[in-house]
Amino acid sequence: MADTKERILLTALRLFAANGYEAVSVSDIAGALGITKGALYRHYRSKRDLFDSILSRMERRDAEQAREHDLPEGAPEDMARAYRSASIDDVAAFARGMFRYWTQDEFAAQFRRMLTLEQFRSAEMGRLYQQYLCAGPLGYMTDLFAGLGLAQPEREALAFYAPMFLLYSVYDGAADKDAVLSALDDALEGARLHLTEEREKVDPMERQDIIIRRETEADHRAVENLVRESFWNIYRPGCFEHFVLHRLRNDPAFVPELDFVMEKDGELIGQNVFMRAEIRADDGRSVPIMTMGPIGIAPAYKRQGYGKRLLDYSLAQAAALGCGALCFEGNIDFYGKSGFRFASAFGIRYHGLPEGADASFFLCRELIPGYLDGVRGEYAPPEGYFVAEREPEAFERFDAQFPPKEKLKLPGQLF
Repeated sequence: MADTKERILLTALRLFAANGYEAVSVSDIAGALGITKGALYRHYRSKRDLFDSILSRMERRDAEQAREHDLPEGAPEDMARAYRSASIDDVAAFARGMFRYWTQDEFAAQFRRMLTLEQFRSAEMGRLYQQYLCAGPLGYMTDLFAGLGLAQPEREALAFYAPMFLLYSVYDGAADKDAVLSALDDALEGARLHLTEEREKVDPMERQDIIIRRETEADHRAVENLVRESFWNIYRPGCFEHFVLHRLRNDPAFVPELDFVMEKDGELIGQNVFMRAEIRADDGRSVPIMTMGPIGIAPAYKRQGYGKRLLDYSLAQAAALGCGALCFEGNIDFYGKSGFRFASAFGIRYHGLPEGADASFFLCRELIPGYLDGVRGEYAPPEGYFVAEREPEAFERFDAQFPPKEKLKLPGQLF
């Protein structure tokens, strides 16, 4: 029974590769096998069922190829550490194996030929052709090279993958197929040497096993403890930023897409979050912006560049999400290095601050150039930031869940 089903599947794929999916009927497949259509239907409900089975097998085998070469299978945001730890040698070996897979493995080679034939006849086939042979592998290489910290991952991926894509067609028509394989190997070796050189140019900070990823629910308590350690006795005796973060996650203004943690060699060392906010413009408009924080780095890793790296990554992601500008309370000496300016330079005032009072703590940065052109108005932090003042008893109960720490009144504290 299993052998018959397998023969039907392989015969169907062979016919699809030779004539195109649309041109082949169930009768054609049954005839090639010397069986009746009824016998075929006992194993597959329809030609579409056959195709779906072929596609499912390709998806499994495609993932197996990545696993065999110790490369990540999922999206970069879900497997950041795996992308960071991939080696250029592994990528080159994977590419070499994939080329032989797509040209010499009978199942994969026929699937590739079917998609090549059908890509202009069917929107679905066109999407699959892009997924398996064009945009898909090119995007995967781009993600790998970005994870490795290369300066121009898109350009490097294009230069890396283009010879492979061209040589698929060359291989199909070549009398001397070994010569094509040799040419591919030479191209990949040259690419490997080039990428190794480019990797060495990456800043040492970028080459560390640093992962910035989305926070998960499993991270919550560890992140809250990190924030507590980071802010303890900095602005006031003790701190309440960990309680604020705890509550902000359920605030309607919270932006879960911009809730980040940083890991170094698997250790949680930093975090940052964003909140939606607004500028109440003097002309009556409400201008949507965002604010940020708490942003914290574990005490052992402060003043080593990790905070700026986390900040710059976070800002880039906020810009990609469409955030036009950010207002924030912080030290210009640090945040100015990442493009922040005094908010007064944009004509933005801090809510409740008397005219003429020191506003040097109040910073702003446009993430879309010109976003605040013509805007004058007032900013107020989202109400969620004041939860500890509103609910002191709830804060005390929450803080009691953490290890005891001594609260100290120190020079330089604000409160």
